[in-house]
Amino acid sequence: TEALAAGMVLALSASALGLIVSQSIRSLASARDYQQAAELLDATLTKIDTVGPAMLLEFGPTDGVFDQPNERFSWKATISRQLTGHLYDVTVSVRWETASGKQRSAKAQTYLNDPRTVLDSRLRWSDL
Repeated sequence: TEALAAGMVLALSASALGLIVSQSIRSLASARDYQQAAELLDATLTKIDTVGPAMLLEFGPTDGVFDQPNERFSWKATISRQLTGHLYDVTVSVRWETASGKQRSAKAQTYLNDPRTVLDSRLRWSDL
């Protein structure tokens, strides 16, 4: 009976350890996704600032899918001109689907100054 009890304790311990390892792997994958989303948000906001929010508001694009190896991530930008000066409210969201099929997203918002005389009006999104 002592051997049976020890075997049951060992089996329960192994099962609990397996659950902990499995949860840790899922948490690590989720953290990597959010880190990648943050990097893609930063890169997208940099491109918007380079091309100019006024240009994108007029000609686009304001959404898209990232190239490989980030093709499971998509982005959408909402750009609105403020009432004073050359200030634009820019919000970018990045969305993706996890391996288990859940939808996730991350969002960043900033204000960008875009006096059209400063930026090269020939520069297009596809050039970057």
